Amino acid sequence: MLDPAPDAGPLTADVLAAIGLDLALRGEAVFHIRVRANALELHRAAFWDEVGKGRYHLHLARPHETETVRAIEGEVLRLTINSDASQPWRGRSPFLMMGGSPALMASIETAIADAMEWTGKGLLPFPDTVPEEQQSAALRGLKGGGTLAAIKSRADFATNVGQSSRQEFHRTELGPDLRRADLNPAVDALHYRVLAASGVPPALVTGNGNAGAMREAYRLFVLQTVEPLARQLLPEFAKVGVSKLSSASMLSADVAGRARAVGTLVGAGVPLERAMRLAGWEDDT
Repeated sequence: MLDPAPDAGPLTADVLAAIGLDLALRGEAVFHIRVRANALELHRAAFWDEVGKGRYHLHLARPHETETVRAIEGEVLRLTINSDASQPWRGRSPFLMMGGSPALMASIETAIADAMEWTGKGLLPFPDTVPEEQQSAALRGLKGGGTLAAIKSRADFATNVGQSSRQEFHRTELGPDLRRADLNPAVDALHYRVLAASGVPPALVTGNGNAGAMREAYRLFVLQTVEPLARQLLPEFAKVGVSKLSSASMLSADVAGRARAVGTLVGAGVPLERAMRLAGWEDDT
């Protein structure tokens, strides 16, 4: 969504999208710079090895094969964000800033997935007078996809489910009680952790927001997240002839916001022509 200047060159929309995806998921993006017909091309590296002293082994994904290229630093576009002080040459994904919530959610999902096999299946005792063949058939039915198994006596029932043998027979569920787990707060907390780590204002993706609040959140996202990242990556983009990354096109789509900005500036005493220019309408006809 950024506008490279003075000449976009190889930084087309699809390349910028690939850079954004790699930075979000890995914190790093590496491209091999090639020249074809007097024009620069960027080839996305799936994996790479930094040998040292500005030398790289790049692995470019191709259908049914992987192309391995040896390149020097000047031929490689290396973009990193969130670098650690101990490894300033390595980038880190914003998702690493979320703490242990992803690991926690993975553990919860694994536990639930393992327990879901028993969902809907129960345990029921019945007297010893029932033939053993029927008891064995009930147990086989539970293992083979049935929903109810039986045990022989109240004593066995008490031993298996931890209840007094004097209590009445009743079904005991073998599956997990998801209502007691109360996973919704954990999921919501993880959602907001993802937004905070990625620098996205929560008002931008809320389900009950209004248009005005979302416009302000969009401007906040551009000014506090997108543009600082663009300034951080700009020195590396000089290798392909780009010296400026502008968000003018991103913000110019908000006609209502620019109209309010012009009205506010004019009301504060700024001449109309200058207010139009400040709002980005100097080239419009």
